[in-house]
Amino acid sequence: MGAAALPLRNLLLQLGAVVIILMSLRWIFFWANSGHFPSITAWDAFLISVQGLRFDAMTVVAVNALFILLSLLPIPARSRQWYRRSLFVLFIALNAFMLLICCIDLAYFGFTGKRITRDVLGMAGPGLRQMPAFMMRFWWVTLSYASSIALLVFVWRRTERASNSNAGIRQQLLVNVPAIAVLSLIGRGGLQEHGLAPAHAANHVRVALSPLVTNSAFTLGFSFTMPPLPLRDYMPAEEMDRLAPLAYELRRDSTDRPWNVVLLVVESMGREYLSSISGEAAYMPFMDSLCQQSLVFTNAFANAESSSKGLCALVAGVPSFTDDPFMGTAYADNEIEGMASRLRDLGYSTAFMHGGINGELRLNSFAMASGYDEYLGKDEFNDDSHFDGHWGIFDEEFLQWSVERMAAMPQPFHATVFTLSSHHPYTVPKRYTGRFPKGTQEIHESLGYADLALRRFFERIAKEPFYRNTLFLITADHTYQWGDHPVLYRSSVGRFAVPIILHAGDGSFVGRDSTVAQQLDAVPTVLDLVGYEGRIGTVGRSLMRPAENGAAITHLSSLFQLIEGDRVLLFDGDLSKGLFDYKTDTLLAQDLSAVEPEVAERLTMRAKALIQRHADMLRNNRHRPGR
Repeated sequence: MGAAALPLRNLLLQLGAVVIILMSLRWIFFWANSGHFPSITAWDAFLISVQGLRFDAMTVVAVNALFILLSLLPIPARSRQWYRRSLFVLFIALNAFMLLICCIDLAYFGFTGKRITRDVLGMAGPGLRQMPAFMMRFWWVTLSYASSIALLVFVWRRTERASNSNAGIRQQLLVNVPAIAVLSLIGRGGLQEHGLAPAHAANHVRVALSPLVTNSAFTLGFSFTMPPLPLRDYMPAEEMDRLAPLAYELRRDSTDRPWNVVLLVVESMGREYLSSISGEAAYMPFMDSLCQQSLVFTNAFANAESSSKGLCALVAGVPSFTDDPFMGTAYADNEIEGMASRLRDLGYSTAFMHGGINGELRLNSFAMASGYDEYLGKDEFNDDSHFDGHWGIFDEEFLQWSVERMAAMPQPFHATVFTLSSHHPYTVPKRYTGRFPKGTQEIHESLGYADLALRRFFERIAKEPFYRNTLFLITADHTYQWGDHPVLYRSSVGRFAVPIILHAGDGSFVGRDSTVAQQLDAVPTVLDLVGYEGRIGTVGRSLMRPAENGAAITHLSSLFQLIEGDRVLLFDGDLSKGLFDYKTDTLLAQDLSAVEPEVAERLTMRAKALIQRHADMLRNNRHRPGR
């Protein structure tokens, strides 16, 4: 059997080298993103490695299925040089692509807080454009990838020195058929009823450590096997309507008025950067001063990890419980009940303003589908002397120009203004080199510039006659997740912490509100303040109604978070993964489910209702109540 087993021996050595590379990348991944995870013990490291081996082995077998089959076929051509060269090309091509995904995510995870899934395809254009800068900025990623490929070539050459087998076909089949059966079992992840899934990562380690167990090639591949919107049927429709009603009733009162409305979305402005709220170092002094003249919701959260998804929540009131943002799903042509469409019903003129490259992230199409009269981007700005070389027009010039466009709009008007200069690679105009603090995070300097641009925006707009009758809702699209953060902002809850600020030109709104708020509350809040009367479709609430039970729901990879009061429930779509006091237990280490079973059950049912509501809204085009 020695000669018959030779091809299998070589194959296992070659696949084993790939597995070893993936296991090594796991700990490079942990080193690069350690700020995202709680401290780990030696036992944690052992469990991560053992469970991770299962995911790695499955990934390697699945990716190399064709290579495995061609390597073990007992045919004469297998000893021919052209056949061996073809196998080499196939082996390197398959694994080079797989390792490219894993190596890119060594750094990319720091921006999203999740392993790569299919929504990364929506960033393919910008990603390719930024690739040279990415390779230079994260040189250690490039080195890791090149070293991995070099190791594969080395292993192949060593194993190919003794690759020929003179055994007969019968002998080879006796060895290879059982081997293929075992590898097939490894390729489905084991003997469990259902194939291996990302949710299995938390079966033996803390939920916060589950990204260390999986690998990015696995999560990307798994995301393609799942329907874009899984069918959810947790409860009867009547129970869903009670726990997560879609119809939200608004009534006009004496304080309402037809405000001009500006939704100002500041790229990556996490709550931690506003010292007046977080108590951390100040990087945005103007915004801190504006908070003193505004109503600030100090316990607010983004509903998603990316710009596209955050804007869906803010502008259209659509949660993002899919890997792809709403505008990238098959449901993108659903009728949207958003801020612009409802304000247009009240006679508002509307515009969406973003200095980015037109067509990027499909924002222009989404804006028009959401009811905006016009989209104003880089093309409309029409002056590339202020192009930052990466994403679009620098904030300072674009914000000044946006004031001019607002001044030309018929009143009352609504404008959404989305900034971009505090986006990677955080480019600051050369004239400001050295002006803003570098801080401890790569984003800090660009936040200083964005703060200056916002200061000058408000200085300019305050001179306009419409300013005193203008309401500004200011928040972020998402947070910045790369690098080290204060303890509160390292957890899965803190990663979504953003400010929500209501500022009125006449100073009508001042104070602090610590109830839980979320991006999905933007639409009902604005409509409530301008005097909209009737039912709207939303799973958010008006922040002007503090007696209502505020909550925030997020979805990242396969994990949902429902935040209510000082508790957060983690839910994987099937089972609760823990109940935590996120304010005192910042790293979510002490599960309170056994201590507070009624709270855990209530939040689990509410999370299920919200998830089912989201699926019903999209699948049946029921964003408007009564459809």
